Amino acid sequence: MRIRFVNPLLTIIIILCLFLPVLDGCALIKKTTGAGEQKSYNKFRKQALASLDEPPQQLIENYQDMKQHDLVSWVWQRPGFDLARCRVVDIAPVKNFSAFVYPWAEERIGAALHKICGALKDETAGSALVEVHAAIVDMKPQKKIVSRLLPFEEDFTSIEIHLVMVDKNSGEMLCKLVHGKRCENFKEAIDGMMADIEKFLLTNLAKKSS
Repeated sequence: MRIRFVNPLLTIIIILCLFLPVLDGCALIKKTTGAGEQKSYNKFRKQALASLDEPPQQLIENYQDMKQHDLVSWVWQRPGFDLARCRVVDIAPVKNFSAFVYPWAEERIGAALHKICGALKDETAGSALVEVHAAIVDMKPQKKIVSRLLPFEEDFTSIEIHLVMVDKNSGEMLCKLVHGKRCENFKEAIDGMMADIEKFLLTNLAKKSS
């Protein structure tokens, strides 16, 4: 009798051990280390079905004048535009047009843009007032459960954004950029994507001599 009781119990324990570690968004298994950021990182969900049925939104509708680049996927920039000679660079709140509701991702991208543009602008070098808009157009914040259980099943997390810079006074387009990244870890995907964008801006849109 005791053997018959223990076997089902062991089965339940094995199933819990297999599945609980991979349910990243589940409140039951949120990690206690990392405090607030870890809780925010784990908090995402799928968009409502009604939203998913709507045509996907895009920040950049026309790619015809854009070109592929070694550092970012697609880009267009107005000739002569120098981000380092802008007196003001405002970062608009990051929009999310993807299939997931994920405030942490928007905040991390926004923080990276504030850091990058804040380091580049020079209030004494020019008079241009620039506004930066970014939108997440696609993301996959976690791998499929099957791929996490089976090491040989290749799968990645991923993210893609659209970014545009406009003159605040005239509304003229100054730069538009599309880039994305895929990695084993979603934090690495976002940070790697933003590192590529930072390198592009430093080498292509910050031409002011020291």
